[in-house]
Amino acid sequence: MRRIKYSLLSYLFLAMGFSAFGQTPPVDLANISLGDLLNAKIIRSYSDHAAFKTGGQDAPLGYLDSSRFHFSASYIKVRFDGYMDGTKDLSFGEVLFSGGTRTEKNFPIVPTVIEQEATQFKTAYTLSEQITLSLSIPYIRQSSEHISSNPDPNFKEFTIVSEGLGDIETAISWFKQLDKNNHLLLSLGISLPTGSIDETGDTPGPGPDNQLPYTMQLGSGTYDIKPSIHYFGSAGNWTYGADLNLTLRTGKNDRDYRLGNVYQSSIWTRYALTEWLEPSIRINGVVWDEISGRDSDLPYDPNNKANPYPAAVVKPDNFGGTKLLALVGLRLKDPRGRLENTFLEFEAGTPFYQDLNGPQPAEDWRFSASLVLSF
Repeated sequence: MRRIKYSLLSYLFLAMGFSAFGQTPPVDLANISLGDLLNAKIIRSYSDHAAFKTGGQDAPLGYLDSSRFHFSASYIKVRFDGYMDGTKDLSFGEVLFSGGTRTEKNFPIVPTVIEQEATQFKTAYTLSEQITLSLSIPYIRQSSEHISSNPDPNFKEFTIVSEGLGDIETAISWFKQLDKNNHLLLSLGISLPTGSIDETGDTPGPGPDNQLPYTMQLGSGTYDIKPSIHYFGSAGNWTYGADLNLTLRTGKNDRDYRLGNVYQSSIWTRYALTEWLEPSIRINGVVWDEISGRDSDLPYDPNNKANPYPAAVVKPDNFGGTKLLALVGLRLKDPRGRLENTFLEFEAGTPFYQDLNGPQPAEDWRFSASLVLSF
C-alpha cells in the first residue's frame, strides 16, 4: 500500500501571508503567496503517480517522501492606488486638504501610489512523518508617492522608501492523514521582532530624518503568535483545500503601539491539466484590526481639534477592515527525475470587495512568484 508523500504545501504570500492589507505595514506581506513553502507540505496532484497516467482514479494521493530538507524562494508585490472609506471609493482630491474646512476625513499630506515588495526565503526540516520545523526570512522594500498642500515646494510631491530585513518566523507543524485523499496540517508559528520599527526619512517636518509612518516600517516590533489549520484533499485530477490563519500580536512594542491582529481564510482548487501544468483559483478573505496605541515620534497636533493627524497613514484609527481577493495561479513542474520535487508557481489577483476603516489606501492588485524544491 502506498503511503503519503511529504513535500511542500502551496499557499499564501507571500501572502499571502501576507499580509499586506489596506494600510497594514508590509511586515506580513509574504505570508499569502500561493507558491510559498509552508512547513514543508504539499498536496501533490495525480499527475505525479502512475495511476493517473494510466487513467486510474483510485490511487492514494501520495507516498512517503525520503526528502527531509525543503527550500523555497518567493517574491510578492502589492500595489495600492486610490482611497476608500468603508466601501466607498474616494478621489485624491477628496482626501487632500487644500483649503476650506479641515475634517477628520481630509489631510494635508496624502500618499498616492504605494508599492510593497517582499522576497522571502524559507527552509524546513522534516523530523518525522508528522512533525516539521521551518524558518522564514523576509527582505522587504516599500515605496510611497505623496502629494501635499505643504507650502514648501520640495514637498508638493515627494517619495519615501524603506527596505531591509523583516520579521523572522519559526514554526512547528503536525501533519495528519484523515484518509487516502484527505489531510490536515496544524501549525504554530512565532514571529520574532527582527524588522526595524525605527525607519526614518525626508518628510515634511523639523528635519531630514523624521520617523516614517507605520506603513513604512519593516516589522511589528512585537512577538507575534501565528496558529493555522489547513485542510486539503483530492478528487480525480483535482486537488483542493481550505485554511485558517491568525496573526496575534503580544503586548506593545518599544514605540508604545501594537499593530492589529490579522484573521484570514482561503479556499482554493488546482487542476492537473497535464503532467507539468496545473492552473489554480483561490479566494482569500482577510479581517484585520486597527492599531492600538500611538508612536509619539509621528506628527500629531493636539491643538487641531478637527483632525490632529497630517496624514491618514499616521492615524491609528485609519487602519483595519475587511477584504476579499480573487487570485489565479499557474504551477509548472517536471514530474520525472531530479526535478520531481521542484516547481515554479505564479499567482496574480485583485480585491473584489474592500470595507476599510478609512479613509485609507486601497489595494489595486498583487502578484507573486515562487520556486520550491525539496531534497
